[in-house]
Amino acid sequence: MRLKKGITPLFLAALLTVAMVSAAFAESKIVLKPKVDSFALFMDTSPSMSQEYMNTGKSKLVSGLNALKRLNSVIPELGYKSALYTMPEMKTYSPASTYSRGTIARALSAVPTETKFFMSTPIGNSFKDLDAKMSRWPGQLAVIFVSDGLQNTGTNPSKVVRDMVKKYGDRFCLHVISVADTSSGKATLKKLASMTPCGVYVEASDLADRAVLSKYAQDVFYTQEEELIVEIEEEVQEVIPVPVPVEQKIVFRSLNFGFDKYQITDEMVPSLEQAAAILEENKTLDVVVSGHTDSTGPEAYNQGLSERRAASVASWLKKNGINPERITSKGFGELDPKYDNKTREGRKLNRRVEIDVK
Repeated sequence: MRLKKGITPLFLAALLTVAMVSAAFAESKIVLKPKVDSFALFMDTSPSMSQEYMNTGKSKLVSGLNALKRLNSVIPELGYKSALYTMPEMKTYSPASTYSRGTIARALSAVPTETKFFMSTPIGNSFKDLDAKMSRWPGQLAVIFVSDGLQNTGTNPSKVVRDMVKKYGDRFCLHVISVADTSSGKATLKKLASMTPCGVYVEASDLADRAVLSKYAQDVFYTQEEELIVEIEEEVQEVIPVPVPVEQKIVFRSLNFGFDKYQITDEMVPSLEQAAAILEENKTLDVVVSGHTDSTGPEAYNQGLSERRAASVASWLKKNGINPERITSKGFGELDPKYDNKTREGRKLNRRVEIDVK
């Protein structure tokens, strides 16, 4: 019998034991889970950013900072590491630390709203400086770049971002908030955002719309998943002793794989170690390791790929002390998507392995 994630056999046994004297209530709730482990807000403060933005009476720099302030107001505090940097002078206004909405708000307010007119604009070189800051950051990485896309010196930014993609692979997402007012600036920014499959481009003016703002925040920072919550309400009657705690709840985090990949990566190890620790503490639990793919490619190939993904996770658990008899490995191919395969982000999230209580 397969239980929904979050409900253990011990919990079910306890529920059945008190069924004669208790009432069980089940409901679902939406849980926010981070898409990224670390992110950098990267603000362009070059001379061209002093120009007026879209007849608003405000400069591109002020408009860009306001867009980041609006975005900061809707980012949930989910334990990410965050930082705020400006370019072309690489200045740190909020060093890398656990994300706090208040900390980032104060840092954004500290960024000067006037530019230095004698400065040049080397976007490519500035991304090299940013790469040096991010090189030791763990897990999934995101950059939110605010700019008008104008460059007048230095290395081509596309080349630098391409090198970062090679270096970080699927761990790296480059998102853009554009204050561009020229076709060349917009083209540059759209190209940069498209260089990472997960990149999202938006005009700063569009973030004044609450619906657009909320969607952009979700596309960049988090997913919404449904969890089943079961509560036991005891009646005033004789209670049969229950030998196990009824409040026990176990949730395993999904593991996401790169396109056409099934090997375990260093970024997956902390989640796998957590799963192994849970299984060590609950030695009566058996689990099903299920592999999944997106809808890209032939169905038969995806079935085999999903089986290889599940097998690699099951093998890791076995090699790290979990009894093989407690683990069942299955592949579902592309037949059980949880996210929309029509979007790049949905396809990325569907390339997953889940560990469920059996």
